[in-house]
Amino acid sequence: MSDEQDGQAKSRLDRLEGLMELLIDEHMKFTQEHKQLLTAQVILTDRLDRLTVTVRELAEAQRHTDDRLNALIHVVDDWIRRTPPQQR
Repeated sequence: MSDEQDGQAKSRLDRLEGLMELLIDEHMKFTQEHKQLLTAQVILTDRLDRLTVTVRELAEAQRHTDDRLNALIHVVDDWIRRTPPQQR
């Protein structure tokens, strides 16, 4: 391996220092991206929890609607069955 780059000699220590700086810079970028990912995960988890609650509330409301609709169907069905066809 040559110690020359662009006509200037670089010592092994200089090359190692350059590589270390590159590794440190990449690690700093990774650390920042990791923090952003964790923040996004917390936000996503919170929104998923809210959505879960909303879906549960919606399912409960749907059950009540179904119960009321079934009661109405029953009333109308009874009325139709008890009322002679000529009086409807």
